[in-house]
Amino acid sequence: MHSANDIPHVLVVGAGIAGLVTAGAIRELGWDVSLVEQRLNFDSIGTGLFVPANGVRALKALGRLDCLASQGRRIDHLRMRGEDGADGQAEATACLGRVWPAVGQSIAIHRSLLQEALLKTGPVTARLGVRLTDIATDANQACATFHDGSTARYDLVVGADGAGSAVRGLLWPDGAERYGGESYWRGVVPCPPGLDDWTVTLCQAGNLVTIPLGAGMAYWAAGVSRQAAFRDESPGRAARVRDEFCDVTGVAAAVLERVTDDAAVQFSAAETAWVEDPVAGRVVLVGDAWHATTPSMAQGAAMAAEDALVLAEELNRDPRGGAIDGALNRFAARRLPRVRHVQEATAMRNQLAALSLEQRLAVVPHWEEISVASFAPLVSEP
Repeated sequence: MHSANDIPHVLVVGAGIAGLVTAGAIRELGWDVSLVEQRLNFDSIGTGLFVPANGVRALKALGRLDCLASQGRRIDHLRMRGEDGADGQAEATACLGRVWPAVGQSIAIHRSLLQEALLKTGPVTARLGVRLTDIATDANQACATFHDGSTARYDLVVGADGAGSAVRGLLWPDGAERYGGESYWRGVVPCPPGLDDWTVTLCQAGNLVTIPLGAGMAYWAAGVSRQAAFRDESPGRAARVRDEFCDVTGVAAAVLERVTDDAAVQFSAAETAWVEDPVAGRVVLVGDAWHATTPSMAQGAAMAAEDALVLAEELNRDPRGGAIDGALNRFAARRLPRVRHVQEATAMRNQLAALSLEQRLAVVPHWEEISVASFAPLVSEP
């Protein structure tokens, strides 16, 4: 049984990057798609986003490359550097042409610019301020209940609502998000001269990532590894992050000098989420709702785009929606090896990030080798 006119009716929950690309991909199959978001507005998100080549490839296949390429900046190298007083400076560079052979370019972009572009170019309008409170699924449909008490039935519900997914919480009660062992201060500042590549600077407190975004801006993320999550209140936040990472030098120090506005500094503990099987009846999870990791591989947006692409491909095998269950099972089977690899490789990289500065400096000569090994299973098409 399907919706009116025998066109499948789909609910996508969450209008972040995962929800926007998934809703657009399914709508372009000719299906009827509703997109809901619990936030009341799309306030500017003051952080950057690095999209590795596999994510750019997926966005291109989804017809969303133009908005990414026109607003972002191409990144060709991943640089790692660090200093200690005894041995001087250690530096290494991973060439993205070798990390992603023949896959394509990697792009950095202000997150809000990508979101705005996806909203403008996507074929689905998000309904804001709509919160999912319950969901029930049977052999043919799923029934969603919303915060105002209204209900609706759908042929398919897609949970694309992030690491704290309400959809996952309702149908996968053992899959609650958890602290990933890392916390981050993040923000966007005017780009200083000399910041030309994605760069991670190792220091006593942790690792500082700095990335040029284009349009004269730079993204920075200062990460620390601690056993327990902690809070950092907004007042005085800019000064604290500058003090915490005061031993960085060069262009990284120039970036931190521009971190002066408490309100422009975001802070959060990195959350992870994982369920082995993302399918429950006519409900499926995509993106961070299924497989959130800490950001050390920068695969959040890339995996979300790949999920959207593969889900749409599998649903399109039967454009009238007569075999949704088989499509969902094929989607899960295709995606599981890749998303499990990202979970495992991220965990390995998190262990490296938690080492002492001396131990992290010893990793520097192996940086390109680590980068190639981390991403090699993602070089092939999803």
